[in-house]
Amino acid sequence: MKFLKNILKSIKGIIVSSILILVIVFMINNREIIEVNFDPLPFEKIQTRIFFLILISYLLGLITAIIIYSSNMLKSAIRNIKQNHQIKKLKKQIDEK
Repeated sequence: MKFLKNILKSIKGIIVSSILILVIVFMINNREIIEVNFDPLPFEKIQTRIFFLILISYLLGLITAIIIYSSNMLKSAIRNIKQNHQIKKLKKQIDEK
């Protein structure tokens, strides 16, 4: 069992290292500076590198997904608490009879 866990840890390390290498290569290949314009808003143009803009967009999407997912988890947890409370109440009624 320990052998299998060590293999899985090694595979996980290889995958994480590969992803990091790909991100670094992506960053090196996308160093061009671009201007981001927030036209209807009163902000001025921002100059940034392409990879930075893409990574920020990815992180904002990830944060949005986490918020949506955690909201669903919270609703499920509240529903489970209510159902458990109802189960205890029904068991108590059965025990009284």
